[in-house]
Amino acid sequence: MVSIVIVSFNTVRELLACLESIERSAPSVPHEVILVDNASADGTVEAVRARFPAVRLIANDANVGFPKANNQALPLVRGEYVLFLNPDSGVDPGTLDRMVAQLEPFPERAAVGPRVRKPSEFMSHNCARRLPTLWTEFCDLSWLARILPRSRLFAWKYYAGWDGTTDRDVECLLGAAMLCRTAQVRALGGFDESVPLYLDDMDLCKRLGELGRLRYLSSVPLLHHYSVSTRKQPAALMKRLGLQATYQYFVKHRGRGYARAYVAIVAAVGLASFPLGFARLIGGSLKKARRRWDEGRVFVDWAWRSKAVTYTLPRL
Repeated sequence: MVSIVIVSFNTVRELLACLESIERSAPSVPHEVILVDNASADGTVEAVRARFPAVRLIANDANVGFPKANNQALPLVRGEYVLFLNPDSGVDPGTLDRMVAQLEPFPERAAVGPRVRKPSEFMSHNCARRLPTLWTEFCDLSWLARILPRSRLFAWKYYAGWDGTTDRDVECLLGAAMLCRTAQVRALGGFDESVPLYLDDMDLCKRLGELGRLRYLSSVPLLHHYSVSTRKQPAALMKRLGLQATYQYFVKHRGRGYARAYVAIVAAVGLASFPLGFARLIGGSLKKARRRWDEGRVFVDWAWRSKAVTYTLPRL
């Protein structure tokens, strides 16, 4: 059996569509759905109880966050495998069957993940990537990975030279759709509830990777509309949260010296954004210049305050 664990927060429309896709697409695989709702105010609990009475529902009185909500579901999981799935995802016919088929007979694998995509793309690079290092984050922050997406040096984080059309072992899968062995997740204690937003899946993949391989499955597509809840938050705050998450990942897994070096890189890239913005302005693009300046201000501000401030927002 596969236990599908979904955490929701004010995403009732996307969640109902997700549950419908599971009902329609996974009848051949024994499965259960466990929903943990983080005190949604949009009628999620009532709608699920009315339309999907078979869903096992935990209705929290407060928003406890993504890692803790997933961990609340773990004691209820009855399946040998657990699929962590975001509520804004659509499951295609055969998705669950093929994921199980690529995990069950391969004991050396700790997790598998599908080819996650948006409606307009073949594959999101985030569903098959390397874990962060100083080099990968420098290339991301400085836009080198986007400017030179085929460079094995600058786009190393996303396995440049590989187009996602073949299966491969990866360092990090997307937590929005990841099938794991229940016993292994429980042995690890589930998600680390102390980590911030954006770090939860990277941290779990890091720990799962010490138990076995993580496998990306090119022939298993899954439609994902990406961060419906986080899109409601200010862009600058989202950037700060991303920086804070990476910093704390380095503190936990690489040490404080490594994390301090990351702060220095963020500051340097932020300062470099100002002359680059002027270059964009001279080139005739005020919009691109402003984007560079705004990003630079966020980077410099975060680097300046990173030792004293942990950026927070309502848990998602």
